[in-house]
Amino acid sequence: MQPRIAFCTRCRGMRVGWNTRFIFHCLCCKQWFRNSSRFRNLAILTAALLLALPESTTVLSSVRREQPVREAPVRASIRVMSAGPAVRSIEGFLERHGVREVNRSRLAESIVTSAKKYNLNPTLIASIMIIESRGNPFAISGKDAIGIMQIHLPTWGHTADREGINLLKIEDNIDFGARILKNYICQSGLWEGVKRYNGFVAGNPTSEQFAQEYVAKVQRIYEFQPAAAQPDIL
Repeated sequence: MQPRIAFCTRCRGMRVGWNTRFIFHCLCCKQWFRNSSRFRNLAILTAALLLALPESTTVLSSVRREQPVREAPVRASIRVMSAGPAVRSIEGFLERHGVREVNRSRLAESIVTSAKKYNLNPTLIASIMIIESRGNPFAISGKDAIGIMQIHLPTWGHTADREGINLLKIEDNIDFGARILKNYICQSGLWEGVKRYNGFVAGNPTSEQFAQEYVAKVQRIYEFQPAAAQPDIL
């Protein structure tokens, strides 16, 4: 037996009977109230709705209550991370060295995140970043280096393209630069690794001179921060 279908100019067609859509239609639709002979059924339908839909009402209420509860811890954790002592320390370090306020907090968070990821001192990463670009994400050198950490495109551009690294994005550029720096340090030691990051070529006197000057600049900035304020990251 086919179910009986009722048509309403407002609600369209619906199956007649004790189903949610038809009951709500009977209670709320203007077409219903235009027929005064049906008012006598309003009380009966209201009672039936309350008895027939207790679980649905409970589920909807619980969803509305639970949604902010699930999101709140995430927002709280982001705020705590942003206000961490390591981030504040690096942010102050960048401020003292003239990095513009517009990206300073974001730079500090990215530097600390990458330092933890690659087990580097965030002050070292910050010092190199200051020398390379002073925090300008759109810096481009005459030697085809780009972004915050001045990634050398002829050397690393193919890797960045293959891995989908956006070298104009602060977080991507700092993370990739820290990764390159870490590899050089693991292979050659701390300051020899910093030399290689600058493009040092062994056996080339001109390259050796530039590399030494570069290391000296990094060391001056790196050691500017008092030892007591250094974050506890090696």
